[in-house]
Amino acid sequence: MSVRTPQKKAGKLPFTAELAALGVVFGDIGTSPLYAFRQGLLAVGGEANFTTFDVLGLLSLVTWAIILSVTIKYVMLVLRADNDGEGGILALVTLLDLQRSAVGKRLLLLIAGLVGAAMLIGDGVLTPAISVLSAIEGLEVVAPALDHWIVAVTVLVIIGVFLSQQAGTEKIGAFYGPIMLLWFVTLGAIGIHGIIRAPEVLVAVDPRHGAMLLIDHPWLAGAVLGATFLAITGGEALYADLGHFGRPVITRAWLFVAMPCLLLNYYGQGAIVLVDRTAVRNPFYDLSPDIIDVPLLFLAAAATIIASQAIITGVFSLAKQAVELGYLPPMRIRYTSEHNDQHIYIGRLNWLLALTCIGVVISFGSSDRLASAYGIAVAMAMVATTILFVAYVRRSWNWPLPALIGLAGGLAVIDFSFAAANLTKLHDGGWLPVIIAGVVLVVMVSWRRGLEALVVQQRRFTEPLDEFIARGKPAGCATSPRTAIFLSRAGAMTPVALGRLSSLLNVSFDKVVIVSVWIASRPRVSVDDRVRVTALDPNHVRVDLRFGYMQQIDVPAVLDPALHAQGVDPDESVYLIGHERIVPPDEIRSVRDVLAHIFAFLARNAERSVDRFGLPRPRTIEIGYPVRL
Repeated sequence: MSVRTPQKKAGKLPFTAELAALGVVFGDIGTSPLYAFRQGLLAVGGEANFTTFDVLGLLSLVTWAIILSVTIKYVMLVLRADNDGEGGILALVTLLDLQRSAVGKRLLLLIAGLVGAAMLIGDGVLTPAISVLSAIEGLEVVAPALDHWIVAVTVLVIIGVFLSQQAGTEKIGAFYGPIMLLWFVTLGAIGIHGIIRAPEVLVAVDPRHGAMLLIDHPWLAGAVLGATFLAITGGEALYADLGHFGRPVITRAWLFVAMPCLLLNYYGQGAIVLVDRTAVRNPFYDLSPDIIDVPLLFLAAAATIIASQAIITGVFSLAKQAVELGYLPPMRIRYTSEHNDQHIYIGRLNWLLALTCIGVVISFGSSDRLASAYGIAVAMAMVATTILFVAYVRRSWNWPLPALIGLAGGLAVIDFSFAAANLTKLHDGGWLPVIIAGVVLVVMVSWRRGLEALVVQQRRFTEPLDEFIARGKPAGCATSPRTAIFLSRAGAMTPVALGRLSSLLNVSFDKVVIVSVWIASRPRVSVDDRVRVTALDPNHVRVDLRFGYMQQIDVPAVLDPALHAQGVDPDESVYLIGHERIVPPDEIRSVRDVLAHIFAFLARNAERSVDRFGLPRPRTIEIGYPVRL
């Protein structure tokens, strides 16, 4: 096992990366035509009570939402705010160093980042549910007699989606990419087919149509904007998956394939309802010629599987970052690519998402009902991204104040308008993603505060390392001829396991190596900066290992060369690590006590250091000790 560094395969065919990006990044936003336009029409006037001007206004809102929120905000601006190529809302947190003792305004920014991250994880439940459900509902058009099987088929497809995650992003992207390309081409083609029947629909590109729709129906503005937002809910995935493909690849795939095909399809749906008002029942399927309805149903089902992939991949990356930054408990992470350490699979999280997603499908039963719950999580995450992005621009890009105010104001108008519109859904299912995100946020806060409390408690029954070394070996101390490697949370303090072996068993070692693992504020640390060795005396060596928050942490692979340089045979060394048994308060009297109980539960179920750091099991000894919070 070794630490992988990202690299490109030699001899890749042209556009291979863009094709894979279509299969991973754009699945969510690429399937929005299945439900977004119909929900907009229902918001405007129900299944019959809408006018030509309503259709044009809705198309105008969708058009400019895609242009302003996705193309300008994310593709042209936010994707440039990368941390050594890595994206996502926690990348902004690390770029601003908010994870390091944030106070005052920085604490508020950190809270915004954590809330946004929690919302995106919650969205990982709803996106597969609404995407797959909306595609399978095509049975109502293609084979009405089978409509009672919609929920059952949806559940089976979702199970297949989450089972496929074990194959890894690289293989999934290579397989899904051509399917997604066919999907986008089909979207554009049937869209053109509809536009030809009513070309006057193209005037909707004028933003005044959208403005007039909101002015004419002020009491429906919230519902209309909430439905419009469904067309851009996959925008945040572009940033979350930045590290998988890079900004140039994502930009080209969006500008030359995804965006034009999406717009063509939306305009085609608008045209078909102008020609046939009954098409509002399902304008996506009514847009296509009857002869291709069945193939389109299967293609839509495949596309929604890919849509689920986009958000699941983003959730995995987000969770990995949160684990290494100390906001989620360690989970077993499997690296699924030999070429890119950002392609990962987290089994426990995968099946937790799957079970919750299946429960949502069974509970809601239709995409119309689920649409009321969908969107609010992504809207809040987009607001959080905007807040952190503006703070990052102010700190790093040195923009003049008027330009910064214009940027902040423009983005705020867009994002806060959509967020306010989606908040109207709280009473009608929107509470679900908020509750899911709230649970995730409580877990994050509990784990972070628990770790901080744990360090404080450990300092009470240990001592500075220099004092321990200066005291020397006690009289009659038994000395093992082997080299002992101790893991320490704080390199300046004596590891608890080392202190207890000395004080309780009167045991020492011929050579002692104290290793501290540090996670940097950037996704990757170069080999040259990864190891620092300090000889404290002839018998004690301190080694500091630094990893990026997106790198695989394999301690022996990095430590062994450093030990060889010190004249130590790593294969003859033993690892001794302390394992804390967290004892929460006996009684719950405050919120702090509740968080302590949650932390104790998470600690019992977290991945152990021997597995997380890749330690050799035959030569590793865990020394358990209780820690009362």
